[in-house]
Amino acid sequence: TYATQLFEVWKLDKSTAEDILKTFQIKTRPIIQKVNVNTASFKQVLSNPYIDYELCKKIFDFRDEVAELQSIEELKNIQGFPLDKYDRIVLYLEAK
Repeated sequence: TYATQLFEVWKLDKSTAEDILKTFQIKTRPIIQKVNVNTASFKQVLSNPYIDYELCKKIFDFRDEVAELQSIEELKNIQGFPLDKYDRIVLYLEAK
C-alpha cells in the first residue's frame, strides 16, 4: 500500500514513520500514470523508483525475448526479479 512505502524512505526510522502515520492518513488514492512496459522507453521504465539499471535491462531483455508481455504478472518470470517489490513496482507499470 501507499502508506507502507513510508517505511522505505531512506534514513527515516520506523518510529518516526509510525508517528507520521498516526498523525496523517491517505484519504484519496493518488492517481499514478502507469507506463506500458511493452511500449515504454528504457528511461521511462528506469524512472520507476523500485527499478535500478540492472533490473530495467532484465525487463527489456525479457520483453525482447517474448515480443510483448500479455500480462504484467509475466515480470515475475524474469530471473532475479525482486518478488518482494512486485506489488510496488506494478503500481507504476502495466502491460497492454
